[in-house]
Amino acid sequence: MLFWLIAAFIVVPFPMTALAVRFRVVRYALHLLALVCYYTVGSIITAAVYSNRAHDTVFTTDVHNVLLNPWFLFTGAYLGLYIPYRLLAGFWLYRRA
Repeated sequence: MLFWLIAAFIVVPFPMTALAVRFRVVRYALHLLALVCYYTVGSIITAAVYSNRAHDTVFTTDVHNVLLNPWFLFTGAYLGLYIPYRLLAGFWLYRRA
């Protein structure tokens, strides 16, 4: 399973870049989705930090509960693919100029 996760992390940004370079709508959709994911991850982290500070519980088990949140996992996974996509897209556009 770890092999497939690492392979997807390496392979998936390439088709994202190809589609984004070819279609402007895809590029805007990827950016919009990244923006929504960024604010979702930030909100989840903010809520977890506030909850820990409000209850005076700063234990690693409380912090690790954030990692079990499916919304955090999905949005974080997309951002993990979006960053290499942006690097590849920047390289592609720089190379073409």
